[in-house]
Formats: sequence, structure tokens, C-alpha cells
Amino acid sequence: MKVKTALELCKERLKGCKIETYERDCIFFIAHLMGVHPSLLPLEEKREFEYPRELEEFFKKRCEERIPVQHIIGEWDCLERTFKVFPKVLSPRGATELLVETAIGLIEKSFGKNPIWGLEVGTGTGCISVNLLCQFPNLRMVGVEIDPIAVKNTIHNAKLYGVEDRLTLLEGDIFKLCPKELKKFEKFHFLVSNPPYIAEEDLDKLPPEVKYENTLALNGGKGGTKFHKFFASHCDRILKEDGFMVLEFEPFQREELEIFFTAKGWQIVFVEDFAGNPRILIAKKC
Repeated sequence: MKVKTALELCKERLKGCKIETYERDCIFFIAHLMGVHPSLLPLEEKREFEYPRELEEFFKKRCEERIPVQHIIGEWDCLERTFKVFPKVLSPRGATELLVETAIGLIEKSFGKNPIWGLEVGTGTGCISVNLLCQFPNLRMVGVEIDPIAVKNTIHNAKLYGVEDRLTLLEGDIFKLCPKELKKFEKFHFLVSNPPYIAEEDLDKLPPEVKYENTLALNGGKGGTKFHKFFASHCDRILKEDGFMVLEFEPFQREELEIFFTAKGWQIVFVEDFAGNPRILIAKKC
């Protein structure tokens, strides 16, 4: 069987079991098996496909168990860097790339080559902090993560890219650590976070692929804005005068967040994704 035939078979099987992302999933899985970047898979279509057993196992995990492809292959890309994804840990999404790109632009505009201190809440795989640390050699990050598996995942990826010496990880609950415990550090130039923002009342409605990931990384309380409101209420005390926050959120939460942050004295700007949906909130101290 050629690679092209294996790809067609994969798409047919996944489409048949109602996997909406069947095309993308098959491309990423087969490219992973072939050891090539997904964009280069068309160049491999005439090669013999030597992994029929692995492909059958993939069908079982993807169709029957509904495990996301990121967790089946154990890695995923974020801004052209590949990150190891540990079981149940929230994998990088497209909106998170926008979050990192937004933070990079603000850091470049706001700070020079002097030492910079950043805080990330909810590090997950570490893709946010690691990308920022790779981009800025003068940056040191402090990460807060409540899930011990995610802490190990972040450390693994920080070591993978050689930035672990500039990353301090705190395993714990941000609601207990901020601001008291974080005051032992210098004040931060920025806070960046892809916090849990699924509304608690909507958790049962999530597709099984999302439910596979740790609920701690998903549950944002009533309305999904518990973390954002906590940041707005308490984190100004750990930020420098010219500090800012960059936060990911669901589009339907925009109005509620605008009202709350403005009432707390923050100047805010929203960044839209490619579909025109507001996904990133930038908040600066007035």
C-alpha cells in the first residue's frame, strides 16, 4: 500500500465515524509515522506505507476512544516549534498562537533589551512561556500550574529548547499564590495566560475530544470568566506601572469582560482571530 492509499483509507475511516477533523487528523498522523512535516506529506505519496498496524491502532483510539490526534502522537506544533504533549494536558490551539504572537508584539514595542520579567498562569505544555523565552534572551518567566503532570510537561519542553534556566515553575493555585506568594519576585512586566475559560455550565456539552483533557485546564467557573476577573481584581499589585496582561477568552465573553475590566480601572483592547472573532484581551493599567 502506498502512502497516498493509506491517507485516503484513513480519511474514509475517520469520516465514517463522524470525526469532523478527519482530513487534518489523517495528515498529521501519517506524517508523524513517516517522520516528515505535514506540509511535505504530498511529496511522500508514492512511497510504500509500512505502518498498517499503527494505522489500525490509530483508528481504534481516534474513532472508538475519541482521543485527540495530538495526544495519540504525543506532540503538537505551536509557532513552528514542536512541543511534547503529555496525556490529558491541554494541547496548543490556534488561538494560543495568536496569544503568543500578540504578547511578542507588545513586548517588542514596550521593552528594550533590559531584563524583562513575565508571568504565565496555567503553563500546560509550556508552549507559551517557551516560545517567549526563545524569542527574548533577556526574558525570565515565572509559571504557575496546578496540575503536576502539566508541570512535568512544561519542564520537559523547556529543557527541549534549552530555556529551563530562565523559567521558574510554581506548582499551585493562582487564587492562593496571587498576590501574596508572587510578591517575593520582582514586579512583572506582563502577565500572559490561556486560562480555563469554558463555562462550568457548558462542560457536559463539550465534544469527547475536549473532555479527554484535564478539567482543571477547562473549567472557568460560571460563565467561564472566573480567572479573568481574578486577574483584573488582584494582579495589578504584581505588575509594574507600565505592565500589561494578555489573556485568551471565548468570543461570547467579550462584553462581560469589557464591562468588568473597565470598572476595575483597566484600559483594554481586543484582538480578533482570522475569522474576525475577538479572542485576545490586552489590559493595561490606567
